[in-house]
Amino acid sequence: MIEDQNVEKGVGEKDWHVHSVLPSLALAFKRTVAAVEHESGVAGMKLFVLGALARQDGMSQGEFAQEYEMADASRVTRTAQALEAEGHIRRERDPEDNRVVRMYLTEDGRAVLKKMPVVNEGLRRRVLSVLSEEEFEELRRMLGLLAGAMKE
Repeated sequence: MIEDQNVEKGVGEKDWHVHSVLPSLALAFKRTVAAVEHESGVAGMKLFVLGALARQDGMSQGEFAQEYEMADASRVTRTAQALEAEGHIRRERDPEDNRVVRMYLTEDGRAVLKKMPVVNEGLRRRVLSVLSEEEFEELRRMLGLLAGAMKE
């Protein structure tokens, strides 16, 4: 058993306790993204980009990658190209710097986002079936703290 092997090597339970939460956190995230994708019919990364543009239309692909700490900027490019091909965004070169590609929501993209309150409410009901409102708010607060602590 891994736990026993760690103790035998001088690594106590407290030494690896943080790591033990990571599988549950990863599984919760994966399942939540899958539920959002299933309910909305749109891939999670695409929804993420559309949501960011709803908050800041005209964001460049590079700004998005930097803002959301994406190591693979080419993934943003591929996602933006797919969204453009589907008619959800339009991409334009920045007139002041031709190297920069800016993304803008289209009416089709806005229509996709209009479905999200129903999807979000369904997810909220699922969460509140196992957590109280107070626990949910505390979880949100703690995840924010964790994200901040893990930032390089």
